[in-house]
Amino acid sequence: MTACAHCGKTVKQPIGAINRALKIGAPIYCDKVCFGLDRSQHKTKEQKVQEKRQYDREYRRKNRALLKAKKRAYFQATYDPVKAAKARKARMHLHVQYCRQPAYVRWKRRYDAKYRAGRMFGPFAESFLLLRRLERVVANRATKYEIGLANGTINKAQLRRRAYASLISG
Repeated sequence: MTACAHCGKTVKQPIGAINRALKIGAPIYCDKVCFGLDRSQHKTKEQKVQEKRQYDREYRRKNRALLKAKKRAYFQATYDPVKAAKARKARMHLHVQYCRQPAYVRWKRRYDAKYRAGRMFGPFAESFLLLRRLERVVANRATKYEIGLANGTINKAQLRRRAYASLISG
């Protein structure tokens, strides 16, 4: 009989087991509970969580390509287009609701204008957008009379009558 390495109780083990443990220098325990408690590293849960987080971060950094390849293979093996279409359709009402938000509408309007300008004017897209913004500022500052005067649309009928009269009398 010998004492448990963790709790100190007497251990009832066969002589062969005790001799084998003494020969290799291994401790003897009374049961699995004492074995597990003695083998634990006596760390708090927070310490274990922190160590695991650091280990995972390092593992992901070292094996980025391997993990990416595994994820790609899993996706290709399990992808079902019909199931994916149903999932997208189930969430469509949320997407529509998101697209109607005023902030998104403003962002999308600017994005689309920039995209179309790039497609139409290429390297001059920024100049085009700047000119449009300048035209809007000018239009906001000018009165309706000033705009009509600049476009030649004030008293249009009267101007046409006078031009016609001068052609006939001339």
